[in-house]
Amino acid sequence: MSKSEVRREFLRRAKAGFPWGIALVYLVFVLGNAFTIPRPEGGNLLVVPGAMAEAYGSPVAAALAQFFWSGLLGAALNTMEVPFLLERRTLLWSGAHFLGTAAVFSLAGWRCRWFPIRESWLCLLGLLLLLYVLKWSVRFLEWQSDVWAIRKSSGLEGADPPWKTLAPYLLLAAAVELLLPPGLRLVDARDFPLLTGMFYPFLVLPLFCFFSACPLGTRLRRWWLLYPAACAALTLPCVFWLYNYTALFQSWTAGTAALAGGLLGVVLRRLKKRE
Repeated sequence: MSKSEVRREFLRRAKAGFPWGIALVYLVFVLGNAFTIPRPEGGNLLVVPGAMAEAYGSPVAAALAQFFWSGLLGAALNTMEVPFLLERRTLLWSGAHFLGTAAVFSLAGWRCRWFPIRESWLCLLGLLLLLYVLKWSVRFLEWQSDVWAIRKSSGLEGADPPWKTLAPYLLLAAAVELLLPPGLRLVDARDFPLLTGMFYPFLVLPLFCFFSACPLGTRLRRWWLLYPAACAALTLPCVFWLYNYTALFQSWTAGTAALAGGLLGVVLRRLKKRE
């Protein structure tokens, strides 16, 4: 793609990501109110931190400021795949994009008072990097599949068997589900393991399984169904090693998220055929 085309695509994705960023941040606050014990005073729905409302003088002004910064963060995250369109120095441009996203995230957190202490900022920044790397890895595999499909259509090589397309995704899933939880446990708090108790099973695991299964549903007809089963099974060693039987829900979470992602990929493939 030419530079002008890449620029237009960047702006298009940024505009599309702006409202998604707003919705995601306010959804976090809504869910936070739903699971906060004790409930907020008066039962009011808090959509901005109390410190932010106090700093801006009114909850309305604080909500408008958070509106802007949340949208900007969503725009940055939604342009994550643009470096792949440049076709050269993909890793370098992806690294530059992550630094820009981390800067927006840090500025948004500072202006919106999301980080009451420095450790919370470092923790969330590390999780952002983790999600970025996982998304980049999935997109890299998808990009490689696109390159192989182009070579195949050009008659440069024969068709790859389905297992060869599936194998890299299985290896990535094994790394995430078998190696990541013990790694997070090493840096997690002893008294309240937030990383392994909340962020991994409820955020990292379902998002990874969903987004990694989607391209498989697009490219494979029936073989992709093996992936949700594998995602569910790969959670079991860490469930019994790091947790206990009460964490078996992680297996259902991984399998269901991968199944949903694969079904979305099937729908996208069929819509593409109709076009």
